[in-house]
Amino acid sequence: CKEDPDVRKRCGLNNWETHSRIAQATSTSIEGPYRRLASDPVILPPEHHNPSIHVKPTTGDWHLFTISGPTGPIERMISSDEGKTWGNPKTVSPRQNPGPLMMKDGSTYLFYRADGLDIPLPTCSNEGISVTHCPSDDGPCNPPNDMLIFGHTGEDPSVFVDHRGNYHMLFNALPYKCVPKFEQGGHAWSADGFNWSDPRIGAFDTTVKFTDGTDMKCERRERPQMVTGKDGRPVALVSAVTGCPKGLGDPSGSVGDGKLYRGADDSFTLVQKMSTAAE
Repeated sequence: CKEDPDVRKRCGLNNWETHSRIAQATSTSIEGPYRRLASDPVILPPEHHNPSIHVKPTTGDWHLFTISGPTGPIERMISSDEGKTWGNPKTVSPRQNPGPLMMKDGSTYLFYRADGLDIPLPTCSNEGISVTHCPSDDGPCNPPNDMLIFGHTGEDPSVFVDHRGNYHMLFNALPYKCVPKFEQGGHAWSADGFNWSDPRIGAFDTTVKFTDGTDMKCERRERPQMVTGKDGRPVALVSAVTGCPKGLGDPSGSVGDGKLYRGADDSFTLVQKMSTAAE
């Protein structure tokens, strides 16, 4: 990869620490296809990573949380016109892997990854998930205390409230030293957002099933984020996937950008619709 990201060739996931940047792609349907903006799709230059975008319930503004280095800090930037323009990023926490939950009182609970923790045995890594409170948009969040919210290693927390008022967290339950990673999906739940269940491991895995009945098995599936409807019902699971079979994609260019998936450390974003079966 070339040092200049504007003239570089396509880079793989192994170069994320120096080449990762935040770009915007849109679609008229949750199922895609998604295309980068024709003008300038790049919102934040290298090194920015871990994007998580949320609509503030009190204002309707878009809030984009990212990290601005390989291990943080966490930044927030705001758009008041649905992503057409953005304000300057502000540092809100020294930690990484933001999972914000925006509250109706205007504050934010920021779930995040903390490192070097004393995870209860047996464990395969020492990352864990903690939470801090961000009273307003104008200043930083409260200093992190790095207290585990449950006794399992994890990263990439994403929290949402369903249509019944229950809190759910999806996360990567097999980070860093944990191998193999086929059962990476972690799911914990809570009645109040403070007291969390022990997580279920394998809530999603690296085998992706398609609507035509076929499937593919990949090596890693991380960064889970749930898209919900206005009533809180889950609509689609968005995740980052790598280590999949070569040749995925559409060389004709009618779907996506026409570039085939090359395997190895190539990665892509997967949007998988949730079941609409009756309760």
